[in-house]
Amino acid sequence: MKKLLLILLCLPLIGFGQSQEIIWEENLDSAFNLASLSNKIIMIEFMAEWCPPCKRMEKETFSNDKIINKSNEFIFVKVDVDKNQDIAKEYKRNAKKYGGIGIPNILFIDKDKNIVHQTVGFLNANQLTTVMDSVLKK
Repeated sequence: MKKLLLILLCLPLIGFGQSQEIIWEENLDSAFNLASLSNKIIMIEFMAEWCPPCKRMEKETFSNDKIINKSNEFIFVKVDVDKNQDIAKEYKRNAKKYGGIGIPNILFIDKDKNIVHQTVGFLNANQLTTVMDSVLKK
């Protein structure tokens, strides 16, 4: 029984199956630390729970297999502009109701906090894949 339990616990570590969802960092400081260690670009999605296009991106775009697979090449961070207004203001990525340029708003930023690319508004999986590929080529 102990051997079976050990095998079941180790299955994810030996590569059976890919992650079925995006792993989102919740802390921007830890994302920058990870970016420094891994030399990956950070993709920050500025969103809000009340935002229909944000919900649509969550349901359609971020659940798409192409995006999930490509997410391994980035560090994904989700910033709720209602709960983290200070971060949204710092990066000038706030919702229009807070005087910003609108959400969903995706910011690609390197480990040195340089903006690599930015988008505003809903993107489907094909559109976001194109943007992500473009960012990786820079």
